[in-house]
Amino acid sequence: MGKKITHQNMPHHKPENDTVEALKKKNEKLQAELARHMKTEEELRKLSRAIEQSPGTVTITDANGIIEYVNPKFTELTGYTPEEAIGQNPRILKPDHIPSEEYKELWKTISSGKEWHGEFCNKKKNGEFYWEFASISPVKDRNGVITHYIAVKEDITERKRAEEELRKLSHAIEQSPVTVTITDIKGNIEYVNPKFTELTGYTQEEVIGKNPSILKSDTMPSDTYREVWETITSGKEWRGEFCNKKKNGELYWEFASISPVKNQKGEITHFIAVKEDITERKKAEEERNRHLQELEDIMSYSTIMNEEVEEEALFQHMATALQERFNPDIIAVIMLDKEKNMLYLPFITPSIPISEFIKDEVIHYPSLCRVMKTGEAHSVDDINKEPVCECILHKAERGGYLCFPLKTGDTTIGSVIMQKKDIYCWKDEKTRKLISNYIGLTALALQRLELLDIAKHTTITDDLTGVYNRRFFNEILGKHISLAKRRNEQLTLLIANVDHFHYLTDTYGHTTGDRLLQQLARALSDYAGNSDIIARFGDEEFAIIMPNMFITRALVKADGIRQQIENTDFKDIVPEQILNVTISMGAASYPEHSTEREMLIKLAYEALCKARKEGSNRLATP
Repeated sequence: MGKKITHQNMPHHKPENDTVEALKKKNEKLQAELARHMKTEEELRKLSRAIEQSPGTVTITDANGIIEYVNPKFTELTGYTPEEAIGQNPRILKPDHIPSEEYKELWKTISSGKEWHGEFCNKKKNGEFYWEFASISPVKDRNGVITHYIAVKEDITERKRAEEELRKLSHAIEQSPVTVTITDIKGNIEYVNPKFTELTGYTQEEVIGKNPSILKSDTMPSDTYREVWETITSGKEWRGEFCNKKKNGELYWEFASISPVKNQKGEITHFIAVKEDITERKKAEEERNRHLQELEDIMSYSTIMNEEVEEEALFQHMATALQERFNPDIIAVIMLDKEKNMLYLPFITPSIPISEFIKDEVIHYPSLCRVMKTGEAHSVDDINKEPVCECILHKAERGGYLCFPLKTGDTTIGSVIMQKKDIYCWKDEKTRKLISNYIGLTALALQRLELLDIAKHTTITDDLTGVYNRRFFNEILGKHISLAKRRNEQLTLLIANVDHFHYLTDTYGHTTGDRLLQQLARALSDYAGNSDIIARFGDEEFAIIMPNMFITRALVKADGIRQQIENTDFKDIVPEQILNVTISMGAASYPEHSTEREMLIKLAYEALCKARKEGSNRLATP
């Protein structure tokens, strides 16, 4: 029979419930571990994808620096495929011009277990250079031993180029020969370059936050600044010139180009002003324009002086020109009377008697005047510090004077004196030269008048007697008749004849007759009035024009002349004899007797013939 199985001799087993619980826990543990592995794998896949798709290059090397991995960006940037790069040292990217010593610090840092950050200039496979910013870190195992290195690098070539361009631009602005000012949208200064400080005298600290109007001068109209602001705030560039004022108050000129600065949205954020100092150019332009104006004025003055026929008018033109350009307090013209060898004062403004302007002894002895003696200009810049010419009597309390000679050729015929209360006003050489030009043209005009007077005297006067000739008599009588018509005035014409002249010449000869005519002409000139015009009418006949003279008054005056001639003793005509000479005269008046020149002459001559027929030495009318 079989063995009886009892509870005691049965195999010992744990309860079934305990086993199930244990299996359940083990399964949960395995599930958790699997989840962790899956999560880790997912993280690794994410990391792999991140590295593979990274916008920066990723390079992994072993502990000796030999490349084990490069991501696609590395290939895209450098041109090296993974097959070409793996197993190589990263030095394949090193440019030849960079020494290896520069990498020693990097290797020292990462091999000591630290991270290194910095910039590289590398070289692509095709030889092109590029820049990267790198973060290189050591990779350690659980025991802290470095097993790899990972380099994550960003391509900063464009940024480096931009920085380089910015540096160049910054250096250019800092060292620029023109001023550069940057303001905010309200026009407040945010930046000025060193040239601004050099030119204006303002430091950066003094102008930052200020408006550029601190440079504004009173010479510029407000409309100009309004136009500038309207132009640049509308987004346009403004170009033009400014007259500005430095910190010390000195004025200067700039050519400015002011532009708005916009952001990517097209919004104006700043304004930049680039300005060139054109002060010297403006001075040159002003000097050129001034010189051209001076030449134009001189030419105009020369034309006026060449057309003028009166000496007094010449001096007035000269005084006006000198007054407009040099503003003297006194202008005086001193002239030399050659016949009397003494000085006279034909022109002075404001009016001062010559006896109060020049010492009397100088008037009578012109050689005492330095300018008249030497023919050289003389000036005194400050009468209170320099010796003043002894010839000048009128002296201002302050200021100076300038005395220029009036010369025709090598002969000094006079001088022009200008006095002014300002000191050192005549010291400038350009001023003196310009004055010399005006006075020189005046001297030439005076010489021209003198030559014209000589020529005129030669062509209009009688060679024997020195009075006007018959041709000029006809011309001047016609002009005075026309003038009398316009003014509604009277005019009387006298024609005189020497009684018994032919008997005298037949008795004593023609030379004696010539001497008598010469003395008679002088006597008539002395006895006639200053406004009367005397001419030789025929061989022994003289005509006298009496402008603005009624016939009744003219007859009284004419008969007085006749009586004076009768009572004159003519000496030295016939040796050792005194001749008594008489004249007969005929008179005709405008408009009483005629309004035409030829008829007036005919009537006066007929009246002369009438006087001679009635016994001579008398006056007759038509």
